[in-house]
Amino acid sequence: MDLKRLTWDYADPPKDDAWRARRLAEFFPFVIEGLSREDKDLLLREIDKITLPDERKEYIRMACGGERNGKQDTD
Repeated sequence: MDLKRLTWDYADPPKDDAWRARRLAEFFPFVIEGLSREDKDLLLREIDKITLPDERKEYIRMACGGERNGKQDTD
């Protein structure tokens, strides 16, 4: 399965950060290995605006390095 094609079903994806973060979150954790640091930072910035179960949001934060020991990483 070509996850990039599945995730980005546009030849030129919209430049909207919220849209991009939502698409990444929808296909999480299947896309984790291919995420750049920029993609992870984008997810962490936009995660609270995305409608997802809290458990998935917490998993995304942990996988993207946004939480340490259950606390938000602010460093």
